[in-house]
Amino acid sequence: MMLRLLPLAALSLLAACQSQPPANPALSQLTGAHLKLMRQQADELAYGLTRLQQSGRDYCAGEQTLSAVQQQWQQAFAAWTAHQGQSGGPLDAAGLSYAFQLWPDKKDTTGRQLASQLNRPGQLKGASITLGAVEYLLYEDLTQAQRCRLLPRVNDQLVANSERLQLAWNNPSHYQQQLEQMSVQGGEKVVLVQILGQLAHRFDRIEKKLDLPLNTVEHPRPLFAEAWRSEQSLHFMRTSLQSLQREYQQGGIRAYLEQSRQTALIAELDDAFADTLAHLPEGDSLAHWLQGDNYAALLRFKLSFDRLGSKLKLRLHEALGISLGFNATDGD
Repeated sequence: MMLRLLPLAALSLLAACQSQPPANPALSQLTGAHLKLMRQQADELAYGLTRLQQSGRDYCAGEQTLSAVQQQWQQAFAAWTAHQGQSGGPLDAAGLSYAFQLWPDKKDTTGRQLASQLNRPGQLKGASITLGAVEYLLYEDLTQAQRCRLLPRVNDQLVANSERLQLAWNNPSHYQQQLEQMSVQGGEKVVLVQILGQLAHRFDRIEKKLDLPLNTVEHPRPLFAEAWRSEQSLHFMRTSLQSLQREYQQGGIRAYLEQSRQTALIAELDDAFADTLAHLPEGDSLAHWLQGDNYAALLRFKLSFDRLGSKLKLRLHEALGISLGFNATDGD
């Protein structure tokens, strides 16, 4: 059952490396740092959603302002951006890939489902129990009574799902055991494919956040941005990039490169992250930068972002002697 979680590239390497010796200390340090960060991020998401749940209850009791709940939603969503694009791990294994967000929502399924629920309350499911649903309830022109008809139920489900994700990450017989088996049976290359494959998946998700609304200068698509109702799409692109940088720096990859004496590559990656974040336009709204002459700033940012992608998905893998293989970062 566990092997089904592995990307195809990792499976092929695993089959070819059954006779490899046990994982070395550097590899153990890599997997340990990776697991520690992933679990920490799961804890942060659960904490953020629990605070959102309580803030929503206080708002419905007349003890909290709407703006305070909106701020708490932004913090919870920012915690979720650290999980976007994860593949081949507990998010998939626990069936939670779409439990927190439906995006791209090209037909505004979230809005239509919530509007229907407000008119005819029924069982909440699908897009109506996501962070996008909370965004709709908090940012649409609704009364407090309308918001509170659904807000507590949606928040309760999000908290329950975040607790399931926490358990999945912290259960040593699940993903941790999978990584240990990969280390022993496949060695360094198989584990690197798994961990670097996730990093590549996460980059691809951020790229999609940019490319879908960017489209063309003649026809930008601001409603394809992931948080257009709250006008926070650019803010969440920023938190996504920051969490990707954190995964590279604290998730064991940078330390592994240091032990491998990849000094030049470390400098290149550090510079690429810094340059990308420096050229991300200011503010929270992506729609603002899709208008008129502002569009050029997004194109300049895309140059830096593409350079970062080249370092993460080509230069890094070549330096470590691995290949993610066909379709290894597919499907997000």
